[in-house]
Amino acid sequence: MNTHDEELLKIIIEVIKSRQKAEQIIQRYFKDKITIVWRTEDVHKAANERELALTEREAIQVLETLHHQHNPQLGLRWEDLTTHIEDQELGRKLTRREVREFVKHGKLIIQR
Repeated sequence: MNTHDEELLKIIIEVIKSRQKAEQIIQRYFKDKITIVWRTEDVHKAANERELALTEREAIQVLETLHHQHNPQLGLRWEDLTTHIEDQELGRKLTRREVREFVKHGKLIIQR
């Protein structure tokens, strides 16, 4: 199982109370499917690369909008995240210190 499946598994186990049964449900559901997961963490990183900081709510809105506008023939690309953030003029500029933290240490900067 990949990381996203493990997260889903934890949620299902809370309800079902059986890891084995939860794994069976996930495996049965995904036997003929794949999922590609984009997280708000990805949106924050894309914003930080453009020296911007978003709130968690803004990051969720980006994911929701891009999901709604998604074209399955084209997929969703990193550039779609950054372009949407810039076009919608989301977030605030990072300070110089925040840019250094992001570049040197990979620390995500999230606006509160």
